[in-house]
Amino acid sequence: MGSPFWWLTAVHILTFQCRSCLITGQFISAPPNSSITGVIGEGVLLPCHVVADEIPEEFSVQWIFHEQSQKTIVSRYDGKNKKEKQDERYQGRTEFFYSEFRAGNMSLRLKNVRSSDKGSYTCVVSFKDTYHDVLIELQVAAKGGVPSIFLRSHVKQGIGLTCHAAGWFPKPEVIWLDGQGQVRKELPTTEMTMMPAGLYSVITSISLNPGSDMEVSCRIVNNALNTISESRVLISDVFFPSISNWLIIFLVILCLSMVLISTVFSKLRSNYKKTVSSVKVKIDMEEEKKELKSMLAKSKLKKRIGRLKTELDFWEARSHAVPITVNADCQVLELQVPGAPDVGSNTSEPAVSNAASTVPVLVGKEGFSAGKHYWEVEVGQQQDWVLGVLRKTGRPKEEGFLPGEHYWALHRSQGDIFSSEGDHRIAKQQMSDSVIGVHVDLEEGQVSFYEAKQMGIMVSMPLRLGKDPAEMFYPFLSKKEGEHTPAIHPVLIPVPLETL
Repeated sequence: MGSPFWWLTAVHILTFQCRSCLITGQFISAPPNSSITGVIGEGVLLPCHVVADEIPEEFSVQWIFHEQSQKTIVSRYDGKNKKEKQDERYQGRTEFFYSEFRAGNMSLRLKNVRSSDKGSYTCVVSFKDTYHDVLIELQVAAKGGVPSIFLRSHVKQGIGLTCHAAGWFPKPEVIWLDGQGQVRKELPTTEMTMMPAGLYSVITSISLNPGSDMEVSCRIVNNALNTISESRVLISDVFFPSISNWLIIFLVILCLSMVLISTVFSKLRSNYKKTVSSVKVKIDMEEEKKELKSMLAKSKLKKRIGRLKTELDFWEARSHAVPITVNADCQVLELQVPGAPDVGSNTSEPAVSNAASTVPVLVGKEGFSAGKHYWEVEVGQQQDWVLGVLRKTGRPKEEGFLPGEHYWALHRSQGDIFSSEGDHRIAKQQMSDSVIGVHVDLEEGQVSFYEAKQMGIMVSMPLRLGKDPAEMFYPFLSKKEGEHTPAIHPVLIPVPLETL
């Protein structure tokens, strides 16, 4: 009794009882290997046997599938109600052995095994306020069809072979063998794709060169099932491309002859083309010369007509010249003008573009509610000025600002000229004209700015006419200290143009 073998046997028995969850003489026995393998599409038995003196009528057994952190009750039998409940995923695929319950057989038959059934399953049996469980690991596998070998194509002086097999799980091992059963030295290219049923389709390719072992085997190995499927072919030399030496010599001579003939023909054709081309070039040059003269004449005519139209528009606007006088009192107006100088700032730098600035302005005494009106402002050579037209409504005044003003202005800062409509930059140029003409057309709802001496339009902006009957449009210009202050330029009122 004191021998080492006796103690080893005792330890083994105690360990087995601990793994089998011994409780008051009852336990669930587990197979020696708690991992079993099921074939996809077939059935598999998940074993679970309770060793007890007696199994009562009122007991429950349930099989639980462990999927990551979730648990799914595959199937549950309640002995009290004599009912079985299955999860939707396993509906119609599980079966208990009802007649063997009293004998302790709580095993579950799982039909039509799928690849998604792989994982851990626990058998839990409860009766007499106790429960007993055992863990079973289910591995799934499938042996696919026999591989098929196809002649793919010619690769330089060799040929390409492709082997295809489908219906395998898990991913099988692919081996190319020669006639002696040795792994071939050629490197294969293998691609495995999972099909909708969860099985793998294998496509593998290899290239053979002349002189290689022409007996080829494609072997697919499923290590989970320890099964092998193999196909073998013997390639004849006639499948390899071959060229006769005499044919090569003939082709070389033929190519050289064709090159010589092509060179002579190309030379003759080139000389002919040069002769024809020289004549054609002279004719084309004469035609292009005439066309250029015609285009030049048309361009000059278009420019002249455009210039005349611009001058005609200017004179038509100037025909509506009106005398303008400004109030001596300076008004402070808040304008959205790029770089407009702030009246309260001591710096000479322009403000941030598109920022609101307070600008001292002089507003005209005359206001317009209808018709067309034109006046001119002499801005001199100063770098910064603002002029234009503003709209006043009949609402009460607010302290420091004109009420309800809307303005349309032209602004110059550091040589750049902007319009208040979208702060659009008009030009960056040296002013060739120190007189700016302003034309307000309340009939068309538009204000235009002209270079008076050049008689050219600078920019036109649409007026936003309000619904207030008391609204008026007044000229305004920036007020500055010093000699170069913008001033209203006198305009000789011309005779109005007669309408044709």
